[in-house]
Amino acid sequence: MIKEADKKPVRKDKTNKGIGSIIKSSGNYPRRKGVILVTSDYYKGLIPTGHAAIVYSSNKVVESLSKGVTTGKNNWYSSKKSCYGVTTPKTTIYQDAYVADWCYLQIGKKYNYNYFNVDTRKKFYCSQLIYAGYLDKQRIDLNTKKFGRAVHPMELVNTDKTCTIYTK
Repeated sequence: MIKEADKKPVRKDKTNKGIGSIIKSSGNYPRRKGVILVTSDYYKGLIPTGHAAIVYSSNKVVESLSKGVTTGKNNWYSSKKSCYGVTTPKTTIYQDAYVADWCYLQIGKKYNYNYFNVDTRKKFYCSQLIYAGYLDKQRIDLNTKKFGRAVHPMELVNTDKTCTIYTK
């Protein structure tokens, strides 16, 4: 999945007029509300689970960890070994921000250990939170079905419904 993600071109981030052209560099680290962040880093260096979050502000992300939905630092450029910033070309920057706001409203909900139950909105795992936000609020299904109903974080990068605007 990492090789597939690395093949996607890096584009300039969207403005209120759409997605920019392909660029040659890794792009600028995303701080815009609603950008999806994904790392392919291994959990405790052993398990290739990866992780996903959504940018809420220049210094804050919304994510779901083992203790549930919470906020974290928007510092993945330094805290993660790998990082992809992706966005959905069919939404505006305002629609992306709306999804981030919806994710923020989920803070305090428990972690969903049943990865195949993506329909619940009572609890979330990391990539399910972003998947649910885009599905429920923008009607964009980011699940590629590579893992059946479960949504692996790298699917948020590898779906044809997102484009990469940053890589590390």
